[in-house]
Amino acid sequence: MESGKTIDGLIAAGAFIQTQPDDLMAVLHRTEINNPWFTKLESLRMLDSMCSKLLAADALQAWIAQYNTNPASPKTIGLVLAGNVPFVGMHDLICVLASGHNAKIKLSSKDMFFFPWLKQVLVKINADFEQRIQFVDKLENFDAVIATGSNNSARYFEYYFGKYPHIIRKNRTSVAILTGNETEEQLNNLGKDVFYYYGLGCRNVGKVFIPEEFDKQLLFKFWEDYRYVTDNTKFKNNYDYNRALLLLNSTNYLTNDFYMLVDSNELFSPLSVLYCETYKSEQDLQEKLDIILPDLQCIVAAAPGNTTFGQTQYPGLSDYADHVDTMAFLTAL
Repeated sequence: MESGKTIDGLIAAGAFIQTQPDDLMAVLHRTEINNPWFTKLESLRMLDSMCSKLLAADALQAWIAQYNTNPASPKTIGLVLAGNVPFVGMHDLICVLASGHNAKIKLSSKDMFFFPWLKQVLVKINADFEQRIQFVDKLENFDAVIATGSNNSARYFEYYFGKYPHIIRKNRTSVAILTGNETEEQLNNLGKDVFYYYGLGCRNVGKVFIPEEFDKQLLFKFWEDYRYVTDNTKFKNNYDYNRALLLLNSTNYLTNDFYMLVDSNELFSPLSVLYCETYKSEQDLQEKLDIILPDLQCIVAAAPGNTTFGQTQYPGLSDYADHVDTMAFLTAL
């Protein structure tokens, strides 16, 4: 299947998703029943991000022009998809198809319904997609693999897939850098980076670096719009549990009854907790960042070269997970 036809199919699929057809809404309903973290609100949010950033015609065409696609011998790429946020494997699927290869997909039990629906859409657009996307319970007979999971699952992935060309992803998180000069709009938008998808993604900010004189309680003022997260029983249970742990451990914290601010030098914060760490100078901050850089997906800050406030959950096609160019990997096979 020619690269141009693949891109045309993806563009058409994106346009169809934006019409929010009834069968897609039924898929989202079924998804939420299966996994209460994937509410209709969050699923629609992800679909909006996908259609505007990953499936838009201009973006796809400019992106694919950077790579040499249409391989002489298409390979079968095994994909082990994560289930932490809705439809998180979409970028990997786009990369496999756009590079001219075929996808053999092991779905997450937390996210079982959208991708089979998407395949049906693509097949209606171009019947050639029927042979290019396959769903399996166990990955076998593939040429390369892209697997996403936790640090623990990554050890198993290395054991099973290490002899094949592979990309294996582990835990990552994101941080924000505040200087005290942020606008109200920037601080409000930072709440999107913290709370969208309930903080479950590697692109979610779980820690903020702040100057010593910064008033942390300002964040309570600007983040009231995100209180809706407590409507989700699973999030509220995490909040209650983590607050109880802080009390039992006599840990100082601030709260406004839907999330907690905790001073900590650690990086990976529990759900409903945002870690705060002060820095004394730019040099001090840089030294702290250098230590944790291998575990970071995004750094949100006003300074050039960082992710803009409120944009972590709207990655573009070239914003590769773990900063590994998936297309370069696939086109080199």
